[in-house]
Amino acid sequence: MEDPQMRARFDRYLGMPEVTPDESEAYAAQLEKVSDLLKKDQVFEAWKQLLILAGFDKIDAGVSRELANRIEAIWNTDRASSNIEGNNHKLQQEIRKSNWSADSRIDSIRQQEARWKQIDRQTGGAKKNSKTNNGGVPQADQPAEGDGGGGSSAANMAGLEGKLQLTEEYLHSLEAKAKIKLNELKIQKLFDLAKSDFSSYIGTLYGSHRHQHVVLAADFYRRIFKEDAYPVELANQVNASLEVARDVQNDIEAFNYKLGRNELAGATDRLQEAFVASEFNPAVLAVSRTLKERVADFTSRLSRMQSLIEAHDFGGLETLLQETKALALDFNPSKPLAIVNAVKLESRLRLGKAKLAAQQGDLKLAMEEFQAAAEAWPANPALEDSAGTFFDTQDVKNKSLTEFDRLVADQNIRAIFEKQLAFATAIHGDSKREEQLKKALEQIKSAEIAYEKANLMRNAGDVFGAWETIEGAAADLPNDNKLNMLRAELSGKGAEFVAVINKAKDAEAKKELGYSLSCYAVAQRYYPASTIANAGLQRLSQQILASGKAL
Repeated sequence: MEDPQMRARFDRYLGMPEVTPDESEAYAAQLEKVSDLLKKDQVFEAWKQLLILAGFDKIDAGVSRELANRIEAIWNTDRASSNIEGNNHKLQQEIRKSNWSADSRIDSIRQQEARWKQIDRQTGGAKKNSKTNNGGVPQADQPAEGDGGGGSSAANMAGLEGKLQLTEEYLHSLEAKAKIKLNELKIQKLFDLAKSDFSSYIGTLYGSHRHQHVVLAADFYRRIFKEDAYPVELANQVNASLEVARDVQNDIEAFNYKLGRNELAGATDRLQEAFVASEFNPAVLAVSRTLKERVADFTSRLSRMQSLIEAHDFGGLETLLQETKALALDFNPSKPLAIVNAVKLESRLRLGKAKLAAQQGDLKLAMEEFQAAAEAWPANPALEDSAGTFFDTQDVKNKSLTEFDRLVADQNIRAIFEKQLAFATAIHGDSKREEQLKKALEQIKSAEIAYEKANLMRNAGDVFGAWETIEGAAADLPNDNKLNMLRAELSGKGAEFVAVINKAKDAEAKKELGYSLSCYAVAQRYYPASTIANAGLQRLSQQILASGKAL
């Protein structure tokens, strides 16, 4: 379960007491009763049953009461519509009254106009006669012809008054019709708003996983608004809610089955799926606390595994994996074990690289690899030993460098040769010291060749030749104990020859050329193949001849 909030809610659910079977059955029966009443179109009776459903606090959580309040709000909207319809009825009565008055007024006007026309016809002849009396001279008290006459004027005034009254009645009727139309629009708007609000509320129920209430509220929607079918979105929510309810029921059945077989991993997955799909479903709420405790123990172990992996405590992790496998028969530890083995291998490889780098004198790389090995597996038992070896190596390296420099200063080439492997590791990368070591090894190589040659000559009885060979090598390595020991031995065996050679060298150094030459000649008689004697004779002879001095 990846979502931290959902995981926290699931953990809280595992610690909650279950809903008893009696409560669950009673709640299901009450839901069925509400549905039956709606099927019979007894909406008000079904609405009253919602208040009973709301009494099941553990299951319902008061959602049914809120649904009842929403339905009551729709009915209050109907009352407002009824008031508007009542006003429309009054307005329609006023329109009918105005229409009747207008009709009556029209009849009255018509009758009045007819009477005035009749009067005009009756008075028309008399007026004509009066005009011709007295010799056809009009009388002073008679209006002239064409002046409208008193009767015609009265008729016109009466007609105008009637038409104004008729217009007033018409305008009053038109105003009433306009008010009716506005009221009808208000009623439609209230109706549409009530449908929209109730549909949105059902969507909220669906989003909060109250799937049983989604189906129930949708049935109320159809009955209240007299709809033959659900709107498309509402139909989708109802269908999805029914599918979720079926899936949850199947998950709970699978959970009980797997738990009975000690397949705790699979049982946990099924319960989590049911909870995520519809955590307020009665089947989910009815899972017993005892069974949930087993799931809680398993999920707690999984959390501990995660923590141990993050902390790289693989020793504790392996123990926990074994215990969990014994608890849950279907638990597969291969994945965490693969992680453990991969990290262990990485730690070992990095540790090996650290050792190799340390041996090669690359302190920076060695420290980096050692640190990486420690981070990958802090509890690696080889870390402590490797750390000791690593730091001991660094200490040995420092000591080796100090000793190497001292031996170079003392010209103790033989000691450098004997510790060449240690020195080679310590001075790796130091070009100056590497060159000093190379020169020392070459000197020892020449000395060893001379030593072996001298031994062969001594064994062959050529003591003087053996001494000369060691003497030449000792000149390059005057402090070499091995050469000096053989040199001393051979000096004792060829004492006469050695003594004469030494006298010749001393005299030559003192520029006593004649005496030196004679000593080299004596030495040549001791050992005709003497390289030292022959070279001395040739050298001194040339010097004497070049100087032009007599011996």
